Amino acid sequence: MAGRIPQSFIDDLLSRVDIVEIIDRYVPLKKAGANHKACCPFHGEKTPSFTVSQPKQFYHCFGCGVSGNAISFLMEFDNMHFVDAVEFLADRAGLEVPRDAVASITPSQQGLFDALNTCNDFYKHQLKEAPKAIEYLKQRGVSGETAKRFDLGFSPDAWHALTEKTSAPEAFLLQSGMLVRNDSGKTHDRFRNRIMYPIRDRRGRVIGFGGRVMDSSEPKYLNSPETPLFQKGRELYGLYELRQITRGSPERVLVVEGYMDVIALAHAGINTAVATLGTATSTEQVTQLFRETDELVFCFDGDNAGKKAAWRALNSALPCLKSGRDARFLFLPDGEDPDSLVKSLGAEAFMQNLHANSIDAASFMFQQLEMQAGLDQDKNSTGNKARLAEIAKPLISQIPSGVYRTLVEEQLHAKVGVTVFKPQPVQQSQPDYRETTTRQNHAVGGLSPVRKALIAILDTPATILEIDPEEFEFSIDIPGAKLLMDIVSVVENKPDITTSSILERFRDSEQSEALHKLARAGMQSTEESEIETPLQLLQHAIEQLKKDTLRMELKQSSSTMQSPSSMSDSQKDQLRERLKQLKNNQP
Repeated sequence: MAGRIPQSFIDDLLSRVDIVEIIDRYVPLKKAGANHKACCPFHGEKTPSFTVSQPKQFYHCFGCGVSGNAISFLMEFDNMHFVDAVEFLADRAGLEVPRDAVASITPSQQGLFDALNTCNDFYKHQLKEAPKAIEYLKQRGVSGETAKRFDLGFSPDAWHALTEKTSAPEAFLLQSGMLVRNDSGKTHDRFRNRIMYPIRDRRGRVIGFGGRVMDSSEPKYLNSPETPLFQKGRELYGLYELRQITRGSPERVLVVEGYMDVIALAHAGINTAVATLGTATSTEQVTQLFRETDELVFCFDGDNAGKKAAWRALNSALPCLKSGRDARFLFLPDGEDPDSLVKSLGAEAFMQNLHANSIDAASFMFQQLEMQAGLDQDKNSTGNKARLAEIAKPLISQIPSGVYRTLVEEQLHAKVGVTVFKPQPVQQSQPDYRETTTRQNHAVGGLSPVRKALIAILDTPATILEIDPEEFEFSIDIPGAKLLMDIVSVVENKPDITTSSILERFRDSEQSEALHKLARAGMQSTEESEIETPLQLLQHAIEQLKKDTLRMELKQSSSTMQSPSSMSDSQKDQLRERLKQLKNNQP
């Protein structure tokens, strides 16, 4: 199937990433015996029941029942699509997802990419031949190295440069927004006499441009229009460049408003800034950034327009604020922007100012809400407190359930003096799967032999390698036996496979849920004397499966003996001998 990521690549990826390290970025984990634990990020609880097994590379919550591997966690916790989660993990593991594994690019999309790349090459060449543009960049403090890193270019002051001097088809130039068709049906270049800033997607492909004038004319900035490749609310200027240079999880990412702010900060050595594309910060953009870091710092002007922009950014960030994440807001002095401030202060002092003067999201939210409610003027007014509770409640409700939201709710309680949100009922952790079956009948004795075997294999896949392959000879007609043999075959072909990789192979199958339930066995520690080792459990399960196979064969043979009319005397003798053997071996 076109666009399918090879299973071998996913196996390799899951063997390289550490699920404890991945989850710990979002939910602080604590060592608990052989596993790691935390309060579940998917439901409210006070007693940790969210358990992560490093050997299995698997997590399970004994409270709400959620379980999975590193890919599943990113899909559930961060609302990533499957391919996005794979690409996220691959980037951190230093792997390249096979190009043919990603959703196929249509000929039309490829034509747009090619046209935009041609435009980018043209603009870069034009910059080399534009002394005025080069001098402007030098005056702005942009070095040749920085200009090269961000692929800066220049659009000449001409109406038809792209059609006359590049080979890009006019149809794709129009569709990509590089050309504009006027009322008379004629076309001309959208960008003229501007410094050109290519906007890239996460794979480094040019999807649009921003253009800035070099004087005081308007509009100062001009962006590509929305196209099939470019949606302003989804993309961020400088994100690709940030990811290329940090190659990991930066401590924080700065969100600024201008392209030159990103470039000036990078030139000063602060390589972790991105810019929105002339629109309000969206929740999708915030979600993307929290995949890169645990802390965002929004840098805005200190005037009313800056405060309004910050408020819109806060509203977009609230659905993404969870334990281990933080969004902060820095308001700049009048007349300053990150570009000018980093030049006047220097990188070190700029960062010190950021630490000293930025405020966290909850503080900014309550600061603004208290002003709206009048509590900044009269903190004791009952009406003002009631108003604060009324306007704060829908905002706080956007924050996902968990420790972060609980702390914000407690802040509101402290400010108004009453409980605004009803306490969430604490879900009692469900008993451990293995402990339950142990109480029922000593070490999962109440389960079928197929399930026992699967529990043993999913606990420690390499256990199969300690069993003679000839031992796995039992009837495929036993319920579940085919699935068991499929998994045995997987482990035999890939001896180092982990539990998480086995489960990943069955993600979209009917057996997925059942396998997850079996994999959670043993996630909580029990006394060794109460339960068999995985090898013992598998050996006993195989013995039972062999006995069940004999019983099935005996039953079938007995049925045949009851109607032997079509059998020869020799066949009857052979059947009697086989029945005798089966009876002698029957338990």
